[in-house]
Amino acid sequence: MRVSEELDALSTMALNPFAFLVVPRTLAMMIMLPCLTVMSDFLGILGGAILAVTTLKIPFIAYYNETVTALVMADFLTGLFKSLVFGFIIVMIGAYQGFNVEGGAEGVGKSTTASVVSSIFLIILADLIFTALFYSTF
Repeated sequence: MRVSEELDALSTMALNPFAFLVVPRTLAMMIMLPCLTVMSDFLGILGGAILAVTTLKIPFIAYYNETVTALVMADFLTGLFKSLVFGFIIVMIGAYQGFNVEGGAEGVGKSTTASVVSSIFLIILADLIFTALFYSTF
């Protein structure tokens, strides 16, 4: 949007580009990423059950009992919290790169790549920090 001067057009219309573009995306990501996390958790457990029953010949009730025993609500809530933070990181990095892009189509490509690489790095770093905070044994 910086390249095609759409940010300047929003400012000319007395609209705050950050509030108009970034805030809705942040809210959407912070709502949908936890939803995707819940869906992925459920599908992972379901996939494990299908594999256990069909391939390993483990009775479904045994798989279910062991899964319920192994799962702790704190792990589920930690995953939801982490997905909120990861969504925020993704949006903020994307917005920063998008607001500061220069150089036409080539600059957009480089900015997109930088956004993806930075997001992946910061998510791994945040995950390391959360793991140290939530699961430390000292």
